[in-house]
Amino acid sequence: MPKNENMVEWCLNKAQKEIEKGQKHRGLVKTKPDMETAHGHVKKAEHNFDVFMLNRKHGAYDWCISMGFYTMYHCCLAISAKFGYESRNQECTLSLMSMLSEQGKLGENFHSYLEAMKAGEEGEDQILALREKYQYSPTISLDKQVVERLRLLCIDMITETKGILK
Repeated sequence: MPKNENMVEWCLNKAQKEIEKGQKHRGLVKTKPDMETAHGHVKKAEHNFDVFMLNRKHGAYDWCISMGFYTMYHCCLAISAKFGYESRNQECTLSLMSMLSEQGKLGENFHSYLEAMKAGEEGEDQILALREKYQYSPTISLDKQVVERLRLLCIDMITETKGILK
């Protein structure tokens, strides 16, 4: 079983054990496909992007990183809902997206959005690492080109997500 499928299985098992203990799950649950929730997540992604643009306009680039990440993340949650999953864990959500991408269910471009989001070897170039840096450190300033790259990624990912939901 490939790495992402293994992680998705682990996330499903984690959530099941938590539910059996009467706890709120912090993993991944298989549900019925829910297009209403999916479209709600797209609206949230668009809202986050609006906040991104306001922060950009006012030079609050550090907050653009968080808003950009959550714009992209809500796109992933929209797709999760379409395919019948509920996630309460970022790593589980991204593993599910990678698995669906590997299965050819998300289109060719989606893999590049996922790679841009995940923290990996390069770290600093990836959105998750940038979000953690600017959310949890006292650092405020960053290169405007990073914000522009993220702006374009968000626009593309929202557009792609809407296409996947059709």
